Amino acid sequence: MAALCSEHHAALDPAVRLMQAHAWVGGGAPAFLTDLTRQRSALQTALSSALHSLAELVVRHGGPAPAVPSLHSSLTVASAAPGGFQGIDPAAMTALVSALDHAGHALAPVGARIAAELSGQGLSGVPGRTIGQVAEWATAQTGDLRRRLTRIRQTVPWDSLPAGVAAFDLFSAHCGDQGGAGALLGRITAGDAGAVRELLAVQERGQDPGLAARVNGWWHALAPELRERLLDLAGFGLLNGLPATVRDAANRRWLAAEKARLTRELGAATAELLRLDDPLLLGHWERVANQLRRVELIERSLRPVPGHPPLLLLAFDLNGLGRLIVSWGDPDTADITVTSVSGLTSGLDAAAGDLERSRALWQQSTAFSGDRTVASITWLGYSAPQLDPGILDPAKSVAFSHAAATGGAGLAAFTDGLRASHVPSGTARAVVIGHSYGSLTTGHAAVLRPGRLADTLIFLGSPGVGVDHVSQLGISPKHVWVGEAGGDPVAALGRFGTDPGRDAFGAQRFPVGREFWTAAHSSYWNQDSPSLRNMGRIINGQYDRLIQPKSYLDQPQLLMPEFSSNSTFKQDR
Repeated sequence: MAALCSEHHAALDPAVRLMQAHAWVGGGAPAFLTDLTRQRSALQTALSSALHSLAELVVRHGGPAPAVPSLHSSLTVASAAPGGFQGIDPAAMTALVSALDHAGHALAPVGARIAAELSGQGLSGVPGRTIGQVAEWATAQTGDLRRRLTRIRQTVPWDSLPAGVAAFDLFSAHCGDQGGAGALLGRITAGDAGAVRELLAVQERGQDPGLAARVNGWWHALAPELRERLLDLAGFGLLNGLPATVRDAANRRWLAAEKARLTRELGAATAELLRLDDPLLLGHWERVANQLRRVELIERSLRPVPGHPPLLLLAFDLNGLGRLIVSWGDPDTADITVTSVSGLTSGLDAAAGDLERSRALWQQSTAFSGDRTVASITWLGYSAPQLDPGILDPAKSVAFSHAAATGGAGLAAFTDGLRASHVPSGTARAVVIGHSYGSLTTGHAAVLRPGRLADTLIFLGSPGVGVDHVSQLGISPKHVWVGEAGGDPVAALGRFGTDPGRDAFGAQRFPVGREFWTAAHSSYWNQDSPSLRNMGRIINGQYDRLIQPKSYLDQPQLLMPEFSSNSTFKQDR
């Protein structure tokens, strides 16, 4: 019995070593490794318990106490922190499946024999049954993982498995399911439009960093004909994690369907208004007419611009203040992705200016990018504060952070999607730019996704980003940049935490220049300005090639008071 136990006590050690060798990292790996470690401990404890029971029986029968070998092998189990998926090694994963298969087949008869031997001596057979349960677990894992690994290798068109596919389709049983996403995706597969709305509500909360990767893996595992049918579901293209081109196709179909619906509804509302001549019907007519106007605004925004990549429609919403997310270029294949987050008064009706700013960033960063490709995204994905009666409502007011916190969750979820759908690349860069109140929104998103929101953060005309020091954003201070135009009254507020433009905050500051105070807050994208040119360099990671604005100190500056002798930087006082 001692020889039998010694032979099999390390049956699960090869599987643990393969996990330590990065067969599988991230996604469901922490849960799987925890389970594997627990099963290994149960195996060794059961084997030791069986031998100690037999040794005690020998002593009770008057024999000398037999030596019981140590069955707890020394094996350091590396911790696997929860988080977004990082990758798998398909060859090592295949070896892991084989190791579990061997352990399952070997341990099943061992457990049966030990249970029989113990019971035959009048001892408890629990240790043997425990070993049998470990064998059943290993066998179950073998079948499940082998089936998934085979299916993914047959269907995934890339040599290296995409993160989302490997983590959330291949190993979904180990990844957790916040908000019931797995069940909702199953209902969407069956064509349930209501499940799309429910999953979008889960997505909006931004609480599950792995949701977008799960969506991406689910999408890649679908048959082509099913994918085509799902594109017609209302709101389907809003799901983060879907490829950008898929989102664009689905959203354009939905936009066309909404236009047809609203056109019919407006015609009916017009006829009803003329027939009844009832002023109470005017409100309904105006609502429908406004939504139809917004559809036409989006259509105009999507028109091709010579010399620029096609605009991809990543999201829209015609209700409330309206929302719009579009990208100059494909963020899934771009070497550099820039996401711009606007603040006060932004929304669908004023989207033209935000699109123009993103286009200017695309032009400027492309001019410095060499052979690298750039995608520039306008993210109007939250209800930004407005200068209207809502300013008195803390949930909507620019004087409070509630809207930024809500928007930050949505922004974090959106960037999860960019990461999940991006073609694997070791050199790709992600940059997020927050302007005005949008910088506070960006700050909230960075805190929600420490170290994962972006490679570089840029704050423009910021009233504060919700933290007191750059270290609280979860990104190296070397990659957090602050631009404050001289004369920008918003940048001087420091309303939400430490003013990012001060030394005490700890970020990098880049030269911007100055304007009349009435124009300074929106001057950062002025054509050929030091601010725009420097943002292009920062986006490309060319931190050592920033330029200085020309000095205004030797010119009369009527109505342009200096904050300090250097209009670009503010020093702590």
